Amino acid sequence: MVSAKKTSFLDSFTHSTVVSKDGTTIGYQSIGKGPSLIVIHGALSTSNDFTKFAQELSDAFTVHVMDRRGRGWSGPQGNDYSIRKECEDVKSVQEATGATYVFGHSYGGLVTLEAARTNTFKKMAVYEPGVSIKLLPTDWDWLPEYENDMNKKDFRGAFASFVRGSGHTPLKRLPKWYAKFILRLVIRGNHWNQIEKLLPENLIEHREVKRLASTFSNYQMIDANVLLISGGKSPDSVHQMIRVLDETISRTQTLTLPNLDHLAPDNKYTPVEVAQHVKRYFLS
Repeated sequence: MVSAKKTSFLDSFTHSTVVSKDGTTIGYQSIGKGPSLIVIHGALSTSNDFTKFAQELSDAFTVHVMDRRGRGWSGPQGNDYSIRKECEDVKSVQEATGATYVFGHSYGGLVTLEAARTNTFKKMAVYEPGVSIKLLPTDWDWLPEYENDMNKKDFRGAFASFVRGSGHTPLKRLPKWYAKFILRLVIRGNHWNQIEKLLPENLIEHREVKRLASTFSNYQMIDANVLLISGGKSPDSVHQMIRVLDETISRTQTLTLPNLDHLAPDNKYTPVEVAQHVKRYFLS
């Protein structure tokens, strides 16, 4: 069952829902004309954060930006959440839209790679997917700290633990109290309200990242052509991960965008530049 209507967010988008395998409603926003393309956002995002990215692609594709479970138009993660549930959600949207192209960012990139092990896509693009190449205990020291902060309702502390632990910014090298102070200054208002709301889902999803660490060899099963994108400003660990995926997946191209960082596809950063490269690849 698929329902569709115009959204109040942008008149050019339509809002649709499907029901995933476990009965959870999955919502998505659509725009454009042409072959169908699914966009899968990251952990602290919703479909509304990828509308500029979608608009840039909409002259060549019908773009469907999913709300992953736990946010936006979609139902909750559920008590038995796993990456498998996310893959079932992608499959439901794919079956409803006939999509043969898919793009994923960060945790959404991990979902994209996992889904592609069994789903048929013609071409895929992932921007710095949330793949953990090795399971080193020190890589995950921040996770219990994050959980402890959440239990104490110290949501700013939990966010600081995550940002420092993920290693995508120089804040990793600063004391936690200082990182927390800086983040409080730069992330406020509606931006912070969204992050705070999604901190519980983010914690659960990163437990999945940890569980899947060192399982990247499973991506040998992917038959699609894959574009692996990274930002030149991202840390060495990201570029190492991209190199390993390039060696693992059969048909890949790699692309490093020199002046961009991990958050580039998001509306608040440089989505148009990323989308232009994705469009060029999908049309080639």
